[in-house]
Amino acid sequence: MPSDGRPSVGAAIPAYNAERWLAQAIESLLAQSAVPGDILVLDDGSTDATATVAGRFGSPVRVLSQANAGIGAARNRAVELVRGEIVAFLDADDLYTPSSIATRLDVLLERPHVGAVFGHERRFAEIRDGKPVPIGPSRPSPLPGSMLVRRDALELVGRFPADTRVAEGLDWLLRAQELSVESVTVEEQVLWRRVHGENNSVRHRDSMGEFARTLKASLDRRRARASVGAEANVPIESRRREVGP
Repeated sequence: MPSDGRPSVGAAIPAYNAERWLAQAIESLLAQSAVPGDILVLDDGSTDATATVAGRFGSPVRVLSQANAGIGAARNRAVELVRGEIVAFLDADDLYTPSSIATRLDVLLERPHVGAVFGHERRFAEIRDGKPVPIGPSRPSPLPGSMLVRRDALELVGRFPADTRVAEGLDWLLRAQELSVESVTVEEQVLWRRVHGENNSVRHRDSMGEFARTLKASLDRRRARASVGAEANVPIESRRREVGP
């Protein structure tokens, strides 16, 4: 915990072949009104200069590399290694708004029962005169990139699935909801989401069916728990009549 008594914040950046954008993502973290005490770039087996770009920054930026394992595994490894009681996620091609962390951290400080805070995102494809050029309106974002989360909530919900290509964030969020981890979405924009031809959702467009399967799996879990709960509430005498003497 920092000397001012506020909880420490660490930022996790999973990165794969992101040399073109990574420096801007890191710079957006260093420009925060509440700069994270640790910024961990997890290089997921990149074949370009991703690790070199990250290595040009000094403290609080660190870079660690692993063999390519996919976005879910990269997020998990970053969570294990990043230092902080509160964890922020930023994809290597996206940007934070200047007050992104401070805005969400204030909510966590004011509301101890809240486990995660999300915000709004706005898409962009280019930066002009040092500023992202927006595409469309700001909208609520359930993505990991807009989530500031307590470490104990991360530990309660568990790891991101490593066998998915595009739905790891949705899977984690649904499991958090099933466990009654309270989350809040602030009205402010906290994330600039870059649109380009190599977005994860573009590279793995053949995996978009993961979203439907992830939703169905969550629904099945909820139904199973509801069924167990309903059975537990049936009087013993009634259950005996159903199965015989």
